[in-house]
Amino acid sequence: SSGINAEYGENLCCLNSPEDIELDGIRNKWLPAHILMQKLVAAGINVFPSEDADKYVSISVKDEELEASVYEQMALSSSAFAFSWSRWNADCGEKRQIVRAAENLTTHPVDEDMWKNYSCEPRKSYSLKCTDDDDEMFDEKVEGTQFHPDLFHCLKEGATTEALDVLAKTSYTFVDTVSTWLFATKVLTFS
Repeated sequence: SSGINAEYGENLCCLNSPEDIELDGIRNKWLPAHILMQKLVAAGINVFPSEDADKYVSISVKDEELEASVYEQMALSSSAFAFSWSRWNADCGEKRQIVRAAENLTTHPVDEDMWKNYSCEPRKSYSLKCTDDDDEMFDEKVEGTQFHPDLFHCLKEGATTEALDVLAKTSYTFVDTVSTWLFATKVLTFS
């Protein structure tokens, strides 16, 4: 299979793929996050790293407080933005995360040219001029953009009015559900 595709809602999430036969009983059913996670593990799909997982796979070692903060900001903005791994994240140091994000108010995949890189540090986030297509990483802020205290406010700077409306109406239960998945999968460390 090529990965997990899930939707997140109010206190619930729904597994859309993979199409493995072992998942027929849970695919396309809305379940609480912890129940879906348990059922995935029981079906042999464990994308939730254990405490000692770094002994078995290579990881991007990151400051735990920064990582937690970025997951919180991603969860807060996930109703209007999609996120992806950046090739620069592994090489930017322990006190920095580089995340790809794109406004996405549909259920369709994001067009490759819509992704932007964002630098997240303990007290500063900003939109990076470099992309994952560049040959080298260069630390230059996008002209006309500001430094922000966190990723959430950085994303809001370039958001459309429609995206800002979606963010304003996002419930805490949706944010909590997404946050649960981000902290359980540790996507920034294990990507």
